[in-house]
Amino acid sequence: MAADRDATQTSRFFSVAAIILGVSLAAVSLLADEIGLSGGGEGVGWKQLIGAIAGIVLALTGVAVLIRPSRLSGSD
Repeated sequence: MAADRDATQTSRFFSVAAIILGVSLAAVSLLADEIGLSGGGEGVGWKQLIGAIAGIVLALTGVAVLIRPSRLSGSD
């Protein structure tokens, strides 16, 4: 039973880390012009869009793992 609890805590840790990392990646990608990370140009570039989409996908994956029902607590 302790192994199940450890696996659940590990899963929760990595899902929260994925959410934080994904939101951070999306925010930095979309705010690159304002914080001076862009290569110039106007508007949102294709590299920024790829970073934002990757960040959103990572964050949503973390949310999905976090809220999914635990398969470890079965009827064993």
